[in-house]
Amino acid sequence: APPPPCTDQPGIAAARPAAPTMLHVLFVAGEPDTPGVQYRCVRNAAACARAGYPAAWKDCAAVTPGDIAWADILVLWRVAFSGHVSVMLQLARQKGARIIFDTDDLTFIPHMARIDLIDGIRSAGATEERIETVFTDMQRTLMQADMGFAPTDALADTMRVYRPATHTVPNTYDAAFLAQARLACRARKATHPDGLVRIGYATGSRTHQKDFAQICPAVVTVLRDNPQTRLVLFREPENHRPLLMIDEFPALRTVHAQIEWRDTMPLAGLAQELARFDICIAPLQTQSIFCNAKSELKFFEAALAGVPCVVSPTAPFRRCVIHGRTGLLAETPAEWAEALNRLINDPALRTRMARDACHAVLWQFGPQRQTRLFRTLLDGLRGEDAAAHAAETLIARLPDRMTDLPDIPECTTLFEQDRLDNAALSIVVTVYNYAAVVLEALESVRAQTLHPLDLIVVDDGSTDGSVALVQDWMRRHAGRFNRLLLLRTDKNAGLGAARNCGVAHTETPFFLPLDADNRLLPAACAHLLAAMDDMTAYAYPTLAQFGASPHPHLMGEAPFQPMRLMAGNFIDALALVAKWAWAAAGGYYTDRAAMGWEDYDLWCSLAELGLKATHVPQILAEYRVHSRSMTNSVTETAEHKARVVALMEQRHPWLRLVQKTAKERV
Repeated sequence: APPPPCTDQPGIAAARPAAPTMLHVLFVAGEPDTPGVQYRCVRNAAACARAGYPAAWKDCAAVTPGDIAWADILVLWRVAFSGHVSVMLQLARQKGARIIFDTDDLTFIPHMARIDLIDGIRSAGATEERIETVFTDMQRTLMQADMGFAPTDALADTMRVYRPATHTVPNTYDAAFLAQARLACRARKATHPDGLVRIGYATGSRTHQKDFAQICPAVVTVLRDNPQTRLVLFREPENHRPLLMIDEFPALRTVHAQIEWRDTMPLAGLAQELARFDICIAPLQTQSIFCNAKSELKFFEAALAGVPCVVSPTAPFRRCVIHGRTGLLAETPAEWAEALNRLINDPALRTRMARDACHAVLWQFGPQRQTRLFRTLLDGLRGEDAAAHAAETLIARLPDRMTDLPDIPECTTLFEQDRLDNAALSIVVTVYNYAAVVLEALESVRAQTLHPLDLIVVDDGSTDGSVALVQDWMRRHAGRFNRLLLLRTDKNAGLGAARNCGVAHTETPFFLPLDADNRLLPAACAHLLAAMDDMTAYAYPTLAQFGASPHPHLMGEAPFQPMRLMAGNFIDALALVAKWAWAAAGGYYTDRAAMGWEDYDLWCSLAELGLKATHVPQILAEYRVHSRSMTNSVTETAEHKARVVALMEQRHPWLRLVQKTAKERV
């Protein structure tokens, strides 16, 4: 027999070992033929798999005893109780599986099944009595579950009345949608504009009559006042039956010539349709408990496609939309008319708002954050100790719903090329009075073995001829690149802002910042890209110094240990960074009075989010040591170093910096 467990104190039982970590997750779809299955089953199963938990999804009607035997966790999305479901639950209980009920609407409160509360019932082809039966059966499933999942806090709060252990698991996009949306946005930018401003209403079902009724007078007025404006509505491709029943809105007849009809499309084509819009609208009844539980997906999908939104101020939209910055909130007809006119008449505002909205949603509704969430939730099901640790983590993360947005300076485009191919990464070169060496940096980019490749150069107000040199070089070597962009900040903005400017204009999953006085070795991009995976925030190489002595030192040799950042920075700015990670951290800081540690601050912010990096132990770049470098001429001066240290300690109170005073200059 094995020896008894050892304890620190007599009479105190040893902690029970955690359950095995290999838990299998089966998502069961109650409505497998609707778009919701992508958001609640397909994408969430993929997030579980990225988190290290084998996962699959299946139509409820097709679930077999073998599926139940495989699963340790059943997530039942919109599954109404039935004889088949009863057997499923019984088999799951017999093997000790956890049962989670998931819904993306208020479908579990029977008395809500009234047309005056849920207007969509009258167009659903069912009676109130039938819908009430469905809601009753959903509630029966919920009551037999151990936990609940809901996409919004408002819906989760309502579900907690029935199941206190309910978690907010948001709807998300996936990598395929992001790629389609950004390519569609680029393709539209490359076409000649037709002078029209399109307001798109991308409703996916005939359940929003009362929602649109609130704004119809405002929309009609706006169309009349702006002849160049079009309202884009959708219809069934087979019979051209509108999704919005316009017979209920006679005022639309007066502007029928300004209504543009589009056929509905499967979810795979949604991004291309959204990218056609100039403005996206999402009206909802703000006083309706049903509408206040609706998810934010219309906002984040439009943002990814480069389209600004006007939305009703429901609880979920208020949490994710920064009014005036990432979108516009409007409730009354007057507010809707004002918001629409504001965007119609200000194309630059539309561009800025869409850009900031995209940065806001990249992390908040992205697959990486969802993966992190599922890893924590599923880890918490492995026993009491694991549950306590998961609770600590989830509670600590509650404030992270909205980070600061990257600060992007105004800039002018001096050179642009887009071949509309999809490169994996962009190199972002920042230049400030480096005419003597910038071409060396650019030549090292041109020599990269990776194809295709995007290059963005940001000149931050140089006065030494750098711009002319870069422009001429780009014209001569345009054939080497997929996207090629030369930007110039409207005024000198500083290193962090210049980098943010370049990153904001990237259209690739990853970017590599390269200072204009440094150089890449030919295989740098290929090796760094090979080190990345879906959950890696950045990969950094070893660098060799040059220019100061015949015996160069190496930099960046230490493996990734995030708590080492507590004492000081050990990772150079030259690292391949995921754009979603940059957005999650709020970009590089832009305090000109404390320039110099922008990269260190980014690494600290990513460590606070619990995001991993990886070290590539190869010399892949060269760091120029010279007296005019920012490190020597600015950062490592006594007064400036004190400001930099103070800023870092304010932004990251956990730091315990070893070197707080200026180093001796090289």
